[in-house]
Amino acid sequence: MPSVSDAPRETRGINWVALIFIVSYHLALLVGMPLYLLSNTPSWSLIGWTAFLLVSTLLAITAGYHRLYAHRTYRTRKVVEGIMVFFGTLATQGSVIRWAHDHRIHHSHLDTEEDPYDTPKGFWHSHVLWMFKKNKPIDERYVKDLLKNKLLVFQHRHYGVLMTVTNALVVLGIGWLTGDFFGALVFVFLLRLFLAHHSTWFINSLAHMWGSKPYSTEHSAVNNFILALLTYGEGYHNYHHTFATDYRNGVRWYQFDPPKYLIWLLEKVGLASDLKRTDRLIIKKQLVQADRKLLLDHLNNLPEEESSAFRQAVEKMSDKLSETIVSAKTVMDRYRSVDRTEDPSEWEELRERFRTLRQEIQHDLKTWRRLCRLVLDLEPVRARG
Repeated sequence: MPSVSDAPRETRGINWVALIFIVSYHLALLVGMPLYLLSNTPSWSLIGWTAFLLVSTLLAITAGYHRLYAHRTYRTRKVVEGIMVFFGTLATQGSVIRWAHDHRIHHSHLDTEEDPYDTPKGFWHSHVLWMFKKNKPIDERYVKDLLKNKLLVFQHRHYGVLMTVTNALVVLGIGWLTGDFFGALVFVFLLRLFLAHHSTWFINSLAHMWGSKPYSTEHSAVNNFILALLTYGEGYHNYHHTFATDYRNGVRWYQFDPPKYLIWLLEKVGLASDLKRTDRLIIKKQLVQADRKLLLDHLNNLPEEESSAFRQAVEKMSDKLSETIVSAKTVMDRYRSVDRTEDPSEWEELRERFRTLRQEIQHDLKTWRRLCRLVLDLEPVRARG
């Protein structure tokens, strides 16, 4: 297996390349944009190319770097991989191997000092400051599968050159097409990087701070519709950290998640396969467990004599719901494996059994929601001065 360790063993200190690059292009945009607008009006062609490249690079990161490579939530053809890697290189967020390596460690050590983004240190650290530290060497245990991909190893080894050349060619090419080289530099390069970078960085910062936790309260990741817009579909982060192998972040049809739509479309045209989806019953079971923890934590703030009966009711009802959901999942799995033409009686029996279990779950969920409201309406003991 080829070695791709690309950083010195010393992990303390400043990553001067990242620091200088990020600070420099922010300053260049701050100066360049007003200077350009004082004497020029951007053409619709320039704006269109900027928007196209912004969307393309964001999809390359979210659908490519993140869901295809970091989490392996689907498989795709080599031609799609080539396109993803090209636009991912253009995004200037590092190589696939480096990006996926750090992201997998993030999931393995979330909310600890081992997490590269280190959310507990605050917004600015997880948003951008963590990148100003020297990279740790790549631990090949985290990216064994990616090291077998020659395209990814090539991109990783020559990333600096590839990133520089692709961005230079794109800026020069669009400058030539629009007749506006200064505008191409300001909009296609500087503004695009600014918008794409902060969109991605919000996933590491705000998506762990601002929102709700419907699927799990065990970690800092949150769901937030506004963040879904800001991060181009990655804002349903509580779901993602709870079910990281699902190719969707916005699991509901109405939740804004462009990478989900792209991956689904690729499957429909035969360019993607093996899309991983978390079963709805498993999601329901997780929701019940998240509610259970929330309720028990709330009851811990009540006097024992007042909370005892409620605690027993919460534990009993949640256990019953979880057991019924597991039974329904087992029956459904068996139902899907039975050939209707070969064994119609078992097929019909399983279908009826699942229908009965589903009705039982729906009834129990209504009871569970009433219990949740009742417990959460109880006033906790307030701290006395």
